Amino acid sequence: MITLRQAESGDVQNVRNVLAAAAHALTARYGHGHWSTVRTLRTLRKYAGDRVLYLVDLDDVPVGTLKLTHRKVGFYHGDWFADPGASAAYLMDMAIDPRHQRHTIGRRAMALAEEIARREGLCAVRLDAYRGPAGAGAFYRKCGYTLVHQGEINGARLEYYEKLLSPSADRA
Repeated sequence: MITLRQAESGDVQNVRNVLAAAAHALTARYGHGHWSTVRTLRTLRKYAGDRVLYLVDLDDVPVGTLKLTHRKVGFYHGDWFADPGASAAYLMDMAIDPRHQRHTIGRRAMALAEEIARREGLCAVRLDAYRGPAGAGAFYRKCGYTLVHQGEINGARLEYYEKLLSPSADRA
């Protein structure tokens, strides 16, 4: 069973292991790039303390991670999105351990993150991905996200995505 749970401070090494495995695989395949760095344990502990860091578990074994926050990413421009004023979740630092990729775990994690956002009364999930072969844009499009903008920041070519959320059945 695939579950998504908030990471506690004791989980940050597992989170870092997943991020490092994904970074290593991308670097081996595409060369060194922005995807080659991994957040520090200190930063991950802060995210866990802020209750925005999540672990993706497969039968209680950590195989993925993501960060889901209400804080708008500073370099995102509202006019890129369908409803700039809509309350949104911002998804960052998503990674699935390469040994578990291409087995629907990532898609299930995205659906669970969207459900969290719906329960919190948010109207959209927004994110960015690297543009090009090392990027995950095709994955996000398969998950129903719409490409809303492309640009470059600090030398990284990025694509920006959004998915508008319908209300969950339990709120209707």
